[in-house]
Amino acid sequence: MKRTLVVYFSRTGYTQRVAERIALAVDADCEPIRERSPRTGVLGYWRSAREALRKSAVEIAPASANPRDYALVVLGTPVWAGNMSSPIRAYIAQHKLDFARVALFCTQGGSGGEKVLRTMADLCGTSPVATICFNDSEIDRDLHFVKLQSFTAALSERRAA
Repeated sequence: MKRTLVVYFSRTGYTQRVAERIALAVDADCEPIRERSPRTGVLGYWRSAREALRKSAVEIAPASANPRDYALVVLGTPVWAGNMSSPIRAYIAQHKLDFARVALFCTQGGSGGEKVLRTMADLCGTSPVATICFNDSEIDRDLHFVKLQSFTAALSERRAA
């Protein structure tokens, strides 16, 4: 069994930046969730908010990595209108029975991250080994590294246990 898989959805790049740094720090495989239609521009923004508010799960492309092959899956999502992104909701719905253990993170421009992390944990049906929220303004100014180090240290400790 492989150690860790980081799976994320990112529309604007914030969640991707954090996911890639987590994967690098814990020597994990990293996989973005891909959709069949883009979320660019104003229409993409409104579509994202509408789906998040409706708690929709959308059609996503098949994953290349099977989470069942990993001891730990780290799931990352942006916060949209106070909710998780619809692509991560779809991924969890498709794979929740494949998770041995999970850790969760989110990126947010405003608020709602703690609620999103609780909802993700509920949908996964398990208690996460670690959770954390990152604010976009922290990421923009590279002020999130202390939080990132704390999170990845917790992941490394849990992997060793």
